[in-house]
Amino acid sequence: MRFLKAPALVVGILIALVSAPYPANACPVCTTLPDASLADHLISAEIIVLAGPAPDNPFRFTPKKLIKGTQKDLASLSEIPFLVDSTTRATFLNDPEKSVLFTYGAVDKDAAGRSLSRSWKRIFTLTADREKFLTDLEAAARHWPFDSGTTSERAEFFARYLNSDDLVLRDTALIELDRAPYSVVRALRPKVPIDQLSQEFRNINRISFLPVSIRLLGLQTDDAQAAKIVKSRYEQALDKGSSYAYEWALAGVELDGLAAVETIDNALQMPGRKLENRQNLVRALADAGSVSPNLRDVIISIFSRCLNEDPELALNIAIAARDWQEARLDHKLKAILENEKTDPVTRFVIQTKLTAFD
Repeated sequence: MRFLKAPALVVGILIALVSAPYPANACPVCTTLPDASLADHLISAEIIVLAGPAPDNPFRFTPKKLIKGTQKDLASLSEIPFLVDSTTRATFLNDPEKSVLFTYGAVDKDAAGRSLSRSWKRIFTLTADREKFLTDLEAAARHWPFDSGTTSERAEFFARYLNSDDLVLRDTALIELDRAPYSVVRALRPKVPIDQLSQEFRNINRISFLPVSIRLLGLQTDDAQAAKIVKSRYEQALDKGSSYAYEWALAGVELDGLAAVETIDNALQMPGRKLENRQNLVRALADAGSVSPNLRDVIISIFSRCLNEDPELALNIAIAARDWQEARLDHKLKAILENEKTDPVTRFVIQTKLTAFD
């Protein structure tokens, strides 16, 4: 297996902020999903090895097989810094042929796309299913562009593992689909057992997977059990200003369409709403309008009122209007652009929108 190194993408902070698809964020007070997925580490790694306990120290790892990179590069690196924990030691004692996959490289990058400090990363204990996953990933990743986190091909690959019996592979799939644009995941409409998604709601240790699980649940609403759960949750979540308002709003639109859009509108007009909650509701309307153009006229009307009453939402609305090539809000966006109190980022986005199709 030879993984190809993905080239760096050089972008400015501001351009990245306003041009990238809206990320799917977990609750800010809870454990969040990692920025770099297991696949990111594998694809970008400079060195990949299978390791086992060192002959002279069973509590230390030593490379047994080099999968990617050269022996010269491997020899120049520091020792694998992880200790063999009791669970892994028991695995090795039970099966001396078992090995653990490690990568060495830099996944995290700064705003200019430059790699930060390199380090060893423990990936997983190798099994037959995970070895096949590695082989399939290597073959698929060759065809992904360097900015492949947003492509349908990458999302489609990982969607296959949403029903995996291997929790590591299933979690990898959830992380990948969590950060994919909603439009990409919706087009795939991956089938996920309702009981599996419901378990995520009941396990406090899985709370970081709750946002993506809600969005996936909304895509199962042709299932009576899923529809019942969404119906019982989304209106209450919007009414109470839930931290997951964005996710439940999208699920509601998948179930109730225009009626859910009106419910979101009512929530936007409730007094005392925090800015973050209002922004999440606008994001949900923007994503709903992107995948369901038949809803856009009503959403444009809602956005028009928001620009009059709540100009702090102008940035999110301008992005949606730009993506839809929608001109009906231009005069109101122009007025906000000319307001000296408007912040620089919002000004930049509005200016970009107003000049995009001149």
